[in-house]
Amino acid sequence: MALLKKLSMTAVTSAACVVLGTLMSDPAQAALFKYSFEGEGASGYFIYETETPSNPDYAAASDTTFNLYPDAVVEYKVDLGEKGVFQGSTGAANVFFARSDISSSIPPEQESDVLELQIFGPDRQPQSNYTFLADFYYPKDSFGGSTKLPTSVPSTARLEVQPNATATNRGETLFTGTVQTRLEKIPEPASVSALFGVSALFLLRRRQRQQTPLQVSIQTCSK
Repeated sequence: MALLKKLSMTAVTSAACVVLGTLMSDPAQAALFKYSFEGEGASGYFIYETETPSNPDYAAASDTTFNLYPDAVVEYKVDLGEKGVFQGSTGAANVFFARSDISSSIPPEQESDVLELQIFGPDRQPQSNYTFLADFYYPKDSFGGSTKLPTSVPSTARLEVQPNATATNRGETLFTGTVQTRLEKIPEPASVSALFGVSALFLLRRRQRQQTPLQVSIQTCSK
């Protein structure tokens, strides 16, 4: 029985070392964030990767007025009830500032920071000749002057959905209204595995100490 306990502890210790070693040797994991929203007549979410590079064609404008992140969105769903449900697995996330000095149609009191979900026609399900736009308007400077993909947002936004946009025209607005918003980071698989491995090791060691004075050193990780 003592030998079996030793072998079990060795196996768990080795597994924990492998998981922790993998985590520490590959720190560059994709940072996925889930943006959720809900309001009267509209609800849904989209998931984007913050490590997505911005479109180099707009490098001159980035960090000043807008930034576009093609293929940053890996999953989305916009539910407008009777007006339609739009969902899929590929899209762009964009950040831009709506300012009166950029467009004379925007009065100073309506200046906003905007997070936009953009689905090009070929990426829509089913495919379409039009681009789908869902714009979430926040008060000016909500993003701290940065056009990087946000990792936090205020709790309330004004949503506008335009499902039939073209390169020259945003098309008719299908929905506009106030929504409650939330942005949360999705745990990385490696972190979850490491947490599970360490937790299992801790529980087994605790159980072993209650049953026998046998001690196994975690120092085997360094060998």
